[in-house]
Amino acid sequence: MSHNRILLTLTLLLALLVPAQAWAHAQLLSTDPADNVVLESAPETLHLHFNEPVTPLAISLIASDGVATELLAATTGGETVTVTLPAAGYQGTQVLSWRVVSTDGHPIGGSLVFSIGTVTGASAAAANDPAVAIALWAGKAVLFIALFAGIGAAAFSTLAPLPLTAEKTAIVLAIIGLPAVALTLWLQGLDALGLPLLSSDPRILSTGFATSYGMTAAAAGLGFLLALVALCLPRGRWASGLAWLALVVAALSLALSGHASAASPQWLTRPAVFLHIAGIIFWIGALLPLWLLLAERGAAATLALAQFSRFIPLAVAAILVSGVTLAAIQLGWPGPHWLAPYGLILLAKLCLLALLFALALWNRIGLTAPALAGDAVASRRLRRSIALEALLVVIILGLVAGWRFTPPPRALAAVEAAIPAEPIWVHIMDAKTMAMVSITPGQAGPVALDIWLTDVEGVPITPLEVSVTLSEPDLGIEPLKRAAREEDGAWLVEGLTIPVSGTWRLELDIRASRFELIKLEEMVAMP
Repeated sequence: MSHNRILLTLTLLLALLVPAQAWAHAQLLSTDPADNVVLESAPETLHLHFNEPVTPLAISLIASDGVATELLAATTGGETVTVTLPAAGYQGTQVLSWRVVSTDGHPIGGSLVFSIGTVTGASAAAANDPAVAIALWAGKAVLFIALFAGIGAAAFSTLAPLPLTAEKTAIVLAIIGLPAVALTLWLQGLDALGLPLLSSDPRILSTGFATSYGMTAAAAGLGFLLALVALCLPRGRWASGLAWLALVVAALSLALSGHASAASPQWLTRPAVFLHIAGIIFWIGALLPLWLLLAERGAAATLALAQFSRFIPLAVAAILVSGVTLAAIQLGWPGPHWLAPYGLILLAKLCLLALLFALALWNRIGLTAPALAGDAVASRRLRRSIALEALLVVIILGLVAGWRFTPPPRALAAVEAAIPAEPIWVHIMDAKTMAMVSITPGQAGPVALDIWLTDVEGVPITPLEVSVTLSEPDLGIEPLKRAAREEDGAWLVEGLTIPVSGTWRLELDIRASRFELIKLEEMVAMP
């Protein structure tokens, strides 16, 4: 087995060993107390319930007079974030400003408003600085370009000599990548703490590093250093080894954090992210050297094109297989979540990728062989195609940097499934009797029914017994009949499961007396 294969195998094994748990993008499910509630007395603790474990980053309680009390030290993390409030006799409207970070390294924040005794109006929590988000997006875009083009060119230099301009550009990109790593780590800390762009809080860098992006930044920085050394060394085994190691470390860095690598199952997603990134690095890194060499039309251009043509099918195969796998996991089942910002960015990326692959296919089938044979027209067309590929790549990297601020559709779907739907209320009546029925939660699955019975004047009635029947004959589902039990004037049905969504017939059999049976029915749309 060659050194490169050994290196790749060890890296994939490392990628498999890194994951600890598989989580989606964190979303707030509920709070205790509920938002905007008025309490008779101050609670001892507040609870924020999430769909996955989170780590608190900044927690503060803002009183009605605007005085903020830092409570991070009195907060515990996990799926439920518990905030212990100070034993102070505060009154009026309070705002709990919270900010947490999820496993994928993306911070989220919000405010919980509640009142003690009376509503007095709340002081606004500090809003996030939009400049931080813009700077973080720009920083990530620069980092990606430096990583893919700079380290990729270093890797391509192991297959064919780089022209001087491409070599200098790769060195400059590797140098730019190092401060870009530090800058994005700083911005990650600002975003995590919800601080403005010009803040000088001493916690910024340590907080950024404490998120999963800290490992990504460290690995990316190492990748830039390895590429820089490889580019500065004379061509040879050491330079080649360092260049390929830089590619492996760079691909691994982006598999250590982010939506895709944090998705479940991580034994599949992390290696898929690694292969996806590695293939893209090789492809992008070859573009500028090829574009420059084809202008010279010498032996170096022929060698570089032949080597690129030899290896690019492997890179494209890795990109396609891993990309389809990751897209399927991130999108989840079809639904409205596909139209969320994440899905729209992915759609735009896929459209650009389709164009990119079409160009690559045209190059492979129609231009590469004539260019290798010395056809000047084919070489010129190939250069133009490569320039267009580079432009598409820059746009794609800009789009990908925007994913930093959008939860994937799978996370949105999981949150919606985790939050019980609001009860469905059904009012049924005939000439003598009225029934108000609540179905909780208001969706297919296990439900409970509460039934209140009155006469047409609204006076409660007391029947001998009540039963409920649900049927959906259009779907071939036999009627589901359950007896209700009386409790505190209402009739309850528990442990009833509505198997699928659809329009169900709800029937109430109300035994008013030994000789009178009242039947009420209504159609109910179950989501």
